Amino acid sequence: MLDIVDRSGPARSGRWSFGQTKVDLPNIMFVESQVHRPPSYAELTVTSGERISLRGSGGEEHGSFEQRMVKPVDAFREATSVEEGAHVVVVRGKNCERLWERQEEVFVLGNAFELRRDARTFVENMVALRKAAGPSKLIYAPGLMEPSNLALLTYLGVDLFDSSLLLYQAARERLLLTEGSVKAVDAGWLLESAGTVEAHNLRSAWSELMLVRHMLRVGRLRELVETRVTASPWMVAVLRLFDLEHYEHQERLTPVVGPRFYSNSKASLFRPDVWRFRRRIMERWEPAPHKKVLLLIPCSAKKPYYTSKSHRMFEEVLLSIPNSCAVQELILTSPLGAVPRELELFYPASQYDIPVTGNWDHEEVCMIQELVRRAASFGFHRTISHLGSESGFVSEVLDCVDTTQGQGTTAPESLERLRKELMEACASVDKAPRAQDRVEFLRSQARYQFGKEGGALLDGCTVVGKYPYLKFLRDGVQLGMLTPERGMLSLTMEGGEVLREQDINIVRMGDFDLGGNLFAVGINDADERIRSGDEVVIMRGGEVEGVGVAAMSGEEMVRLKRGEAVRVRHKRKRK
Repeated sequence: MLDIVDRSGPARSGRWSFGQTKVDLPNIMFVESQVHRPPSYAELTVTSGERISLRGSGGEEHGSFEQRMVKPVDAFREATSVEEGAHVVVVRGKNCERLWERQEEVFVLGNAFELRRDARTFVENMVALRKAAGPSKLIYAPGLMEPSNLALLTYLGVDLFDSSLLLYQAARERLLLTEGSVKAVDAGWLLESAGTVEAHNLRSAWSELMLVRHMLRVGRLRELVETRVTASPWMVAVLRLFDLEHYEHQERLTPVVGPRFYSNSKASLFRPDVWRFRRRIMERWEPAPHKKVLLLIPCSAKKPYYTSKSHRMFEEVLLSIPNSCAVQELILTSPLGAVPRELELFYPASQYDIPVTGNWDHEEVCMIQELVRRAASFGFHRTISHLGSESGFVSEVLDCVDTTQGQGTTAPESLERLRKELMEACASVDKAPRAQDRVEFLRSQARYQFGKEGGALLDGCTVVGKYPYLKFLRDGVQLGMLTPERGMLSLTMEGGEVLREQDINIVRMGDFDLGGNLFAVGINDADERIRSGDEVVIMRGGEVEGVGVAAMSGEEMVRLKRGEAVRVRHKRKRK
C-alpha cells in the first residue's frame, strides 16, 4: 500500500507498506549474494532468482514477491486471472493498459537497460508505464541507476532502483560520481574514506538518494535534475524529450504552487510549471475592456515585482497620471515570457530567480515576441515600451514608443519621458473608474486560476482592502480574498457556491460527516482538471460541504485510497 507524502512534478516520495513494515520511497534495493553483501545503511535488499526478496537492514525478511510477466496489450486483455500472492509484475513494451486494475503493487520495467540505448524509446516506455499503472503502483527500473541519473529517473517516475549497475561499474574499477565516472586508478583520493571502489559507489548512490528525497520534500527536485543531466548527452536528451513531447503528462502531476527556485538553464524554459504559466496566459488571459494603453516594462530581481525599487518608481509615475486605470502593465521576463501586473503574485511569477546578463537567446526572444504579439492583438490604442535594451526585439513585432531611448529604465530622463507619454495616451481614451478597475483586476486573476468561466466569481462584486490584501464581496458577503502569502484567490463557502454553479474544481465525497481534512479514501469523484494546490469545492450529495486546497491532483483523488486529498479551510456547519 502506497502513501504519497511529497510531490515534485511527476516524482513523488512517500511510504510503501507491505505486511507490518513500511519503507521510504524512492529507495534502492541493494543486491545481496554470496559475493556482495548489502551495506549497513541499506533499507531494502534484493536477491536474484525468480523471486524478489525484500529484507531490512537487520537481515529480517519483510516479504518475498513473485515476478510475473505482463505481455503486450492484446495478450493482457486475454488474461482472466492473476495468481494469488504475486506482488511484482515484469512489463516489457509500452502497450500495456489499465495495469492499475491489477492487484500487484510493483511493476518492473523489464527491458530498462536495453531501452537506455534510445532516449526517446525509454521516455515513451516510462510515460506509458506510469499512465497504465496509475499513481497507486510502484515502478522499478532494474540495472539502470547511477548516482548521476538517480535524480532524473526519480523525476521520470521511478520509485525503486537496485545496485546492480553500481556493482558492475565497481568490477570495471570505475568510481561513480554525480558528475559521471572516473577510473579508480586516476582518482585514488576518492578511496581514502571509502576503502574500496564498491563501497564508494554504493555510498555515492545512497548520498544522492538522500539529496533527492530532500529536494522532493522541499519541492525543488526539478532544479537538481537540471544540474545533473549535463553529466551525459543521454540524460540531456531524455529530459528534453520528456519536456517537449510529454508536457501534458508532466503538467497534470505538477502542483500549481511551489517554493522559490532558480531558473539557470535553457531547460528551465520548459519546466512544466513555467510552461503552464505561459500557456495559461495565451489561453486564459485578456485585458479588461477599459484597458486601452499597453505598457511594457522589465522584470526585477526582487519578487514579487511590486516590492522592488524599480517597480515602485514605475508605480509613482502611474499614480501621477489621471486615468492611469486605463493602463495595462505587462512585465517581460524569462522564462515566463510576459506577466500581466495582476498575475505577479501567482506561482511561479513571484518565485523564480534568473541570472541577469542582458543577453537573450533565440528561444527566449521568440517566446516573448509571441506573448507580446498576443497581448497586442486585443487592440490597444497605444503601446509604450519602457524596456531599455529589450525594446529592440519587441519593436520587431509591434509598433511602440520607446521611452528609454538607450538610457536606463530608472534614469530620471527615462521616467520623465514615460510620464509624458502616459499622460498623452491616457488623456485620449475614456476614463476608467478605479472601483471597476479593482474588480476587473481580480476577475483577471479568477480567469487565470479557474479558467475563463471563473470570471463569474467577480460578477456583481465590490473589492475592499489595500493591495496585495484584497477581499471581494457580493451584497456584503465575502466570496474570497487575495493575499501575497497564498499568491492566488482563496474562497469562502459562498465563493465555493459560485464555482459549483460553474462546475469548476468539484470534489464529490461520500455520505459522511466531514470532521477535518478530506482523505482520498472518502472521495467518490473529482474534477480531472484539479492540480495539487488548487482551490476546490467539496460536494456531499447536492450541497457544498466545504472548500479548501487540493493536496493531490484530481486523478490521484480518484485512484489513490490513502493520503490527504483536500486541506479543508471552511466546512458547512450542521446542527
